Amino acid sequence: MSKEKEQEVSIQTAFNNAASLLEKGNVELAEKQLAEILGRFPEEPNALRLSGVSALQQNKPEIALIPLQKAIKAAPDFAKAHQDLSNTWAQLGDLKKAEICLKKSLEIDGSNFSGWKDLGDLLADQGKNEESDRAYKNALASDKKYKELQNAMMLVQKGQLGEAEKIYRQLLAEDPENVDALRLLALLASRSGALDQGIAMLRKCTEVAPDYALAWENLAKLYRQKDDPESIKMASYCFKKATELRPDWAEGWAGLGTMQTRSSQHEAGISSYKKSIELKINQPRVHLSLGHIYKTTGELKKSISSYKEAIKYDPKFGEAYWSLANLKTYKFTDSEIEEMQGQVGAKDLNERERVHFLFALGKALEDIKDFKQSFKYYHNGNELNRGRSTYDPKAIEALTARLITFFDASLFSSTAGCGYDSKDPIFIVGLPRSGSTLVEQILSSHSAVEGTMELPNMMNIARKMGNSTKDQTAYPEVISELPEQDLSFLGKSYIEDTQFLRSGLPFFIDKMPNNFSHIGLIKLILPNAKIIDARRNPLDTCFSCYKQLFARGQVFTYDLPELARYYINYVKLMDHWDATLPDFVYRVNYEKMITNQEEETRNLLNFCELEFEDRTLQFYNTKRAVKTASSEQVRQPIYKKGLNHWKNFEEDLLILKKSLEPIKERFGLPD
Repeated sequence: MSKEKEQEVSIQTAFNNAASLLEKGNVELAEKQLAEILGRFPEEPNALRLSGVSALQQNKPEIALIPLQKAIKAAPDFAKAHQDLSNTWAQLGDLKKAEICLKKSLEIDGSNFSGWKDLGDLLADQGKNEESDRAYKNALASDKKYKELQNAMMLVQKGQLGEAEKIYRQLLAEDPENVDALRLLALLASRSGALDQGIAMLRKCTEVAPDYALAWENLAKLYRQKDDPESIKMASYCFKKATELRPDWAEGWAGLGTMQTRSSQHEAGISSYKKSIELKINQPRVHLSLGHIYKTTGELKKSISSYKEAIKYDPKFGEAYWSLANLKTYKFTDSEIEEMQGQVGAKDLNERERVHFLFALGKALEDIKDFKQSFKYYHNGNELNRGRSTYDPKAIEALTARLITFFDASLFSSTAGCGYDSKDPIFIVGLPRSGSTLVEQILSSHSAVEGTMELPNMMNIARKMGNSTKDQTAYPEVISELPEQDLSFLGKSYIEDTQFLRSGLPFFIDKMPNNFSHIGLIKLILPNAKIIDARRNPLDTCFSCYKQLFARGQVFTYDLPELARYYINYVKLMDHWDATLPDFVYRVNYEKMITNQEEETRNLLNFCELEFEDRTLQFYNTKRAVKTASSEQVRQPIYKKGLNHWKNFEEDLLILKKSLEPIKERFGLPD
């Protein structure tokens, strides 16, 4: 063997040894071996590249730059060195340079799957979504097995889910650790309604490939769909993992912010949303979400600023205009009103945004006392919403009749002593816009009481009981089949499932207004709970609901006669609870609270078995998160301008007055 050949073999042996040592994590010995090679052959490109890779593995990208740049200078067509240099620039936060280096690598070797995939991630992090999609497609096309995945994905797009599933399963039969096939099969399962199956597959994905950021993202989104406390916690964890792996991923930070907000981690949520915006400023919906948190935490100026940023990046974003209106204290300028009117007149505006603009204009015109025009906008917005809704008032009335029949005095007598023995929860029920947020703010100002939010837990308990039988309408009748210990278990589960929202105070508030339907259930599973019915003049209540564009639920509010019908039904059910559960529900009359604050507050605290505290009269000074439409109103002292506000619109509310005639005398409604 020639001396030159021997030298070449010697270098290769030394290089292989260094690579093996590095792979085993023995960095110090690997670097000694590389130093020996480079001492004799300072321009050896493989050793230079491996030296850079070693620095990258030690999170020293600034050191990795030098040997990698030398490797490329020594071997300009060294594709792997260009790719590693790209990773280095990405770690240093210079995505533009990272993109240039990676594209150069792919010019040299266009069959590099990981290179195309990395380029797709880089472009996505910079918001270049179309280019990113092309890079991902090139990645799929660069490998035979990924071509099959691409075919399966195209079948999914065509709706041929069964055929796509066959391909995914065949690929997994050949390679059980094909994380791409496993991830796509998980998404297919979740799309078909098998959410838990999809979660299980994605969890396996992250076990096999813990650095697979996209799998963590998908897993986070599936957990987010479940919407229970444990799933929200898991979704946050998964988004955190994804952002650790891809720290420049704006959408991931936004997803994390949403989960943190749902867990009432408001400061953390603000931080995550701001990080997302810092990475990618043109995100109208993230600006909107940030505005919502600022509203919740009482930072009004920042909330307004965020909503206006959302509008800046999307002038057709009706939801951002409505969010300004929904602050209740914001006054639109003439130019803003003109802009909204122009948007409403645009033919290409989608229906959802049109509804938001119409409600925002209703509020804007109401504020300048153009009540006639204001009502037209409210009416048009509600009409559009009602057209999209499947709300059936007869179904609600039928359920009420069944509740009244089932929850009779004999049932409560026979179940006395059952349920979970906790006194912690205070439920505030009633119709929306009836003063429930005011009652909550007063109670939350007490040193022993904690406000949370409108919790869906009690409604979920009722829903799950109904869904546990073949006849899904079996709630409430299915309760009669439950053993006594199950009632205690359900009460205990409610307390445990809401624990994550509490900070340790003796009592907490659940302000879900719709729980008025579940007072019987509450009595059975939490017999020592306190229930407060917040009630307001029917005309003010119904019209306030009509003017309010609710984010979700409350589908009975889009039509004035249906609103009146719902109010009458609510009164009927509350009368039943009063008759069968005397003194279990305490009623707070909004008008009395406004006109006689101290006496009504003392009576309220007395019902809750709480000592009077002066701070409950200065409730507007209490610093806490408030998520409802009244958040800014309860940060002010009590005022009377909300009383009989419906009279400004009286001419347009004749149909509402007529629809409320069955309770006219009882509530002293005018002719």
